Amino acid sequence: MFVVLVLVGALSLCNAYPNGAPKDACATMMPGHKYANLTTVHAQTTPSPYKVMVASNQYSPGATLKVQIVGPQFEGFLLQARHNGNTAPVGAFSNPPTDTKAVTCTSGSDSMTHANPNAKQNITLTWTAPTDARADVMFIATVAQEKNMFWLNNTSPMVTLAQGYKKEVNGNHV
Repeated sequence: MFVVLVLVGALSLCNAYPNGAPKDACATMMPGHKYANLTTVHAQTTPSPYKVMVASNQYSPGATLKVQIVGPQFEGFLLQARHNGNTAPVGAFSNPPTDTKAVTCTSGSDSMTHANPNAKQNITLTWTAPTDARADVMFIATVAQEKNMFWLNNTSPMVTLAQGYKKEVNGNHV
């Protein structure tokens, strides 16, 4: 009986990514969690109790913004800034708070995730816009309250590129 419990516990840990989101989650934001029987855990379809909030509704190239994930306690997350309709993260995160870490999906520290499964709540993260920013951004997060309960597409309001900077929409200058 003890061996079976240890094996089930090990399978649960192996399939939950307690030390951060896997690279496979970078584009889809799907954590890839699995139940002990190896079936996929699906995202919640109920409204998310989490909100992604940004300290400003506009930004300038190279500017730093504070981004918060607020709501009840959670164990895991993946957060990125993206151009509208794009899956590639932009900008870079720095100064990760306790129990979090910056990770690279496409280029240096462009995403933030959990460093362990310790409880987190109302965390504030630091994002720096790319120096060649040319479009509005939105922050998107997957938040896992626990291994078998997570919400996709927790988004911030759109953060617009400040006036005076050349803006592109779908590759065209506007």
